[in-house]
Amino acid sequence: MSHTSAQHRITGGSANPIPNNKSKPPELELNLRPAVHMSPPRATARSPPGLSSHSPGNSMVGSPPTRGMDDLADCFAGSFNVTNAPNDTNRPHPRFDMYKRKTPGTNQEQRRKRLLDHQKGKRDDLMNHARALAMGDFDEEKEDEEEEEDMDTSGEIRQKRLRKTYKNQLMLSEWLVEVPEDLEKNWLLLLCPEGRRNFVVAANGSTKVFSKSGKQVKSFPSNLPGGNRNQGRARNKYTILDCIYSESNSIFYILDMMCWDGYQYYDCDTEFRLSWVQQKFIENQELRVRSRINPYSFQPLPVYQCTRDSISDALNSPMPFNDHLDGLLIYHKHVHYMPGKTPLVGWVKGYMVPELLDIQVCEDLMEQRPADYGGMKTYLKKTYDRVERLKMKDEEDRLRADLEMMEGGH
Repeated sequence: MSHTSAQHRITGGSANPIPNNKSKPPELELNLRPAVHMSPPRATARSPPGLSSHSPGNSMVGSPPTRGMDDLADCFAGSFNVTNAPNDTNRPHPRFDMYKRKTPGTNQEQRRKRLLDHQKGKRDDLMNHARALAMGDFDEEKEDEEEEEDMDTSGEIRQKRLRKTYKNQLMLSEWLVEVPEDLEKNWLLLLCPEGRRNFVVAANGSTKVFSKSGKQVKSFPSNLPGGNRNQGRARNKYTILDCIYSESNSIFYILDMMCWDGYQYYDCDTEFRLSWVQQKFIENQELRVRSRINPYSFQPLPVYQCTRDSISDALNSPMPFNDHLDGLLIYHKHVHYMPGKTPLVGWVKGYMVPELLDIQVCEDLMEQRPADYGGMKTYLKKTYDRVERLKMKDEEDRLRADLEMMEGGH
């Protein structure tokens, strides 16, 4: 990444926003607040001894999305609300209709505020939760015990239980439907490479990798605390990370850190967690180097300000990784790590940024547009129809498999 781009990371520099394009309609103008700096990260949970509560500053700026909308999106917009997961990133981008509809169920801004208020008073026993994930110490559910007694498939039952245990442990984003009003002040940006999202647990002298669905996909030694036998098998030594795995480069890119060396950070602010990730990987350079005891490289992703200049610079400079850009994750600074989907983490594709944020991006990103992409309004319906067809086919395949099981006795 260029020297200019590096200035806009969380670890240094500030950016002044550029003037608005006065030819735009009033609703597209940005309420820019130059020189607004990030507040120091706040450790709201147990932290390592001697941890400083200060980190470099940032400033953010936001832009409301375009409010234009035609009848095409209106005619199928209601379909997006039948799911229990609004703005699911597995579905098409619903911003046109969702931005217009200001009901409590669809207004991202209202749901963001409710979630932030809710987490202030919520203090689950996160230390026990983290230790259970690391050590695999979970209570046996009665129905699972009965099933195991009735079937001579104890190995299969254990795998199913393990998969259920590690399922839905990642904090997942929603489509960025409404650009936050406080984007400048309270949000951070990560550029995400193409790859598979993984839940990484280093404990008991081994490092295990789980998919979003909870399936264990890898097991290997690593230099993460708790990740290899040379470190011993102390029960208070474990690490839990949220990563994107690049198959082509054998790299785990660190999105977030939930535990490090036995200390949990679930109920720490995002600003604090991401600052602490950067610090830990400065202190532990051996994690970046592949070796016999560390066969995969672990690297943190840079964190950027959400100013107009910073976003533009990040998307018009060489990517900080060799893979193609998959999209942009925008985190609220004060959200705790909450497994499951949340409007406090937004997702948008790079080629959608000009239309959504009125910020131009490099031609390489624009070339990533699908061949049938004719703008967000038209692509929206095509994508939605394609998702519905796939869902219908999956349901038909499942019913067919159930029927074969009943008839064939397999």
